[in-house]
Amino acid sequence: MEPDQMHAAYLDSHLSLNYGLVPKPIPRKGQVLIKVEAAPINPSDLHCIEGKYAEFVDFQYPFVPGWEGSGTVIESGGGFMGWYLRGKRVAFSKCQEDQEEGSLIKIGGAYGQYCVTDARQCVPLPDSVSFEQGSSFFVNPMTAIGMVEIVSKARSRAVVITAAASQLGKMMIRLFVRKRITVIATVRSESQEKDLRDTFGLEHIFNTSDDEFLPEFKKTCKEARVKYMLECIGGSICGKLMSNLPKGCNVLLYGNLSREAVSDIDCFSFMASEITLKCFKLDVWIASKNIFKLLGIVKKVKRLIKDNLSSKISRQYHLKDINEAVQYYEENMSKGKVLLKPWDLEQDY
Repeated sequence: MEPDQMHAAYLDSHLSLNYGLVPKPIPRKGQVLIKVEAAPINPSDLHCIEGKYAEFVDFQYPFVPGWEGSGTVIESGGGFMGWYLRGKRVAFSKCQEDQEEGSLIKIGGAYGQYCVTDARQCVPLPDSVSFEQGSSFFVNPMTAIGMVEIVSKARSRAVVITAAASQLGKMMIRLFVRKRITVIATVRSESQEKDLRDTFGLEHIFNTSDDEFLPEFKKTCKEARVKYMLECIGGSICGKLMSNLPKGCNVLLYGNLSREAVSDIDCFSFMASEITLKCFKLDVWIASKNIFKLLGIVKKVKRLIKDNLSSKISRQYHLKDINEAVQYYEENMSKGKVLLKPWDLEQDY
């Protein structure tokens, strides 16, 4: 292998997922080069692998996917943040490039031996956190902090969280409870409902598998004066929930776990209630922060990492087994995190 190459999982121009040699990325000013130790498979990674993003932006192939990961910063392209991070163990997310119409996405993600990203997309890991656990400690904590900031600024007394039993859902619940903002949670099973009651003592939990939950959901949201619903499922349940929100409510869409288009919206209720549907993009939210605010957010993330319960890791795979790993994850999403390792695969986690 040449020094300017690395092993990686990559998409070719036919959107076929492969493992092999690709060019090793080089950091520019404001960027860092990371030796990757672990990277999880997330729903957003499945969208990339399936070509969903390719419908909206152009990629330079071979393209390395992988939205987030962990590793060690081994080189800086210049700048204060890069200098500060050099030699540090970090959690990181993929570099965010200009995505205007006609732009080309050239910088790949975490599914390689090395990754280049913006220095501001990195969070130093506490010594007590392993690379395996730390590989999921960027996107979720940053998203949770962003959501809480938005809801708090609106002075909402209550918030609806869908898929509330997920790792991110629990993280947001913890933050909202600390701020004394009432959480109205939706789950899809009795076991998830019990989990949230036992863990957080939540009063308002709705099982969407129950055909009769919507009238009580609507009443509860109105009485609690909900101003925001944080939604990551999509499909028909998203439309049904939106159609039963209070007047003037905002819906922040940040995921698509169902992998289905939003449907079943009662158009009359939607218009009469003046519901607003927006999307939350983490990279856009981060880009809106200056360096001082970003450093403050990084401190909050590090505190969240210390407070947060460890993620359950279901399986680890070497990068060369990327297709097997993706198939396992698709079939066993609820069992825990699936990690990809670019170097020696260790079973001790």
